[in-house]
Amino acid sequence: MGVPSGYVDAGDYWPRLLNPRPAYIVASGRRGGVLGFMAASWVMPLSEDPPRVVAALGVESHTLSVIRECGCFSINVMGVGDRDFVYAAGVVSGRERRDKASLLGAEFSWDTVSGCPRLVRPRPLGVVEARVWRVVDDVAEDTCLVVGDVVAAYGLEGLFTGRWWDLRRVRVLLHGAGRVFTTNSGVFYARRSV
Repeated sequence: MGVPSGYVDAGDYWPRLLNPRPAYIVASGRRGGVLGFMAASWVMPLSEDPPRVVAALGVESHTLSVIRECGCFSINVMGVGDRDFVYAAGVVSGRERRDKASLLGAEFSWDTVSGCPRLVRPRPLGVVEARVWRVVDDVAEDTCLVVGDVVAAYGLEGLFTGRWWDLRRVRVLLHGAGRVFTTNSGVFYARRSV
């Protein structure tokens, strides 16, 4: 059939049609031991009952190996002002640079329900903590799915109401492609259904 008139073929860049997407920092580790963190945007809620999240991570990533070892992870929601940090966290490998946290000026805390690290510097807008339920390895050659049971979730006071983000104030970092980022702008309401 081909591409319909008026459209441009995305070809190998088809995932970019689904962008921009929130850019998160996914972290895992053990206090006084191994630490892994990376930028990730292929992250989403999976179910509400039970509360589960899923992250699609590269099979070769250091953070994935740490998640497998530690059995927990945090998803740190970042703001548009953190774009340089998020970009660097995505291109610097923790496997190759064991000093990745100090190199990027990142600080973590283990005062979590899950026992996994959460980012404290830069300060995330929100954090979802999860314990690994299952890692699904056979979905793709380059990616696996990490499914986690949500054990805690919290957002910054004044930006998160306890039910949703205050979209007039919060500026969640969204990844376009490469070094290109954007954010939400404005609040738009759909008409009520008839």
